[in-house]
Amino acid sequence: MPDTKFSWRALREHLRKYFWIYLIGIAVCLLGTNLLWTTTRPRASNEETVVVFMVDGYADYEPLAPIAQDMLEQTQAFDDTLKEVEFQTLMYNGEDYSGTILLMTRLAVGEGDAFLTCEAAMESLVRSQALVPLDEYVADGWLGEYGLEPYYATLEDEETGESQTFLAGLRLDSVTALSQMGAFNNQGAFLCVASNGGNVETTMKALETMMKDLTEAADAGTENTEPAA
Repeated sequence: MPDTKFSWRALREHLRKYFWIYLIGIAVCLLGTNLLWTTTRPRASNEETVVVFMVDGYADYEPLAPIAQDMLEQTQAFDDTLKEVEFQTLMYNGEDYSGTILLMTRLAVGEGDAFLTCEAAMESLVRSQALVPLDEYVADGWLGEYGLEPYYATLEDEETGESQTFLAGLRLDSVTALSQMGAFNNQGAFLCVASNGGNVETTMKALETMMKDLTEAADAGTENTEPAA
């Protein structure tokens, strides 16, 4: 008859032989809990959220988390129904259709209010007519203090042959804080606004805070890199 009495020696021997089973069990429990929370946690509606997609082959939203929080707090003074502001990454390398399909799927379900986007994704957004023309907003001074170069796109109606040129986005080449923070490659990239976001005015107000914070971050970085006297 086997000895079933408890002893520390028997426990140590048991853990020595089977500890990996416990590790796997703990990992499965943690992953399952995270998945359950992610799929069931309360979420604000699209109209109560501003999502800025970072569309490129590489992007990291984590360095921009403090800016997202400031965008939320500052924009709530303009729109008190706003509950969330967040940056999300969307992989897009322009070499296959997977990135385009994912981007168009997000747009189709109303996700994504603004984009920090590489040139290839920008062209795709223009072709899909998914962007808000910024002509009037920029003419009224929106983000004018930052000297961002406008990007004009032309769409041609296949049936009538008529073409329309509009201000589709603003170039981000001068917004060096994005690359300095390790968040996004600003060279050759653009800032644009989705037409089906549901809260365009709120989104544009939030982007004003984003640009202010990024400019301040770039200035702080410049000051910190100056040689000591």
